[in-house]
Amino acid sequence: MKTIRRMEYEGYEGVDADLTTSLQEYGIAWKRRGKDWHFIYGVGMTENENGEPEYNLFDWADIPVGTDPRDEWNFVNWKAVAECSGMTELKLLEMPLTYIVETLVSYYGYEDVFGSSYFPFPINT
Repeated sequence: MKTIRRMEYEGYEGVDADLTTSLQEYGIAWKRRGKDWHFIYGVGMTENENGEPEYNLFDWADIPVGTDPRDEWNFVNWKAVAECSGMTELKLLEMPLTYIVETLVSYYGYEDVFGSSYFPFPINT
């Protein structure tokens, strides 16, 4: 079982400067492992002590660094995703792959981007 502290040591990053926030609130973190981006993403939620939802179960997926987003996710309405994110389609597709993946997960959900989760695991803070 991983801990967030160990993940920070191993070089994981997320959409927030604080890895705990990235995982518990946004449900996603990543790091480069060789020729792949290794993603940890949220698949289950619970309420924290303040009654707010936060991710508590996670799964993982590897996506090759050179992946062409248009080929990999050919079902995506890129214009709609970009507009929802407050940018143009061109600007979205110019972003680093990790942020494109995070944007797709926030728009479509993890199953459409990574596939089904069969063995979710907790991450301790």
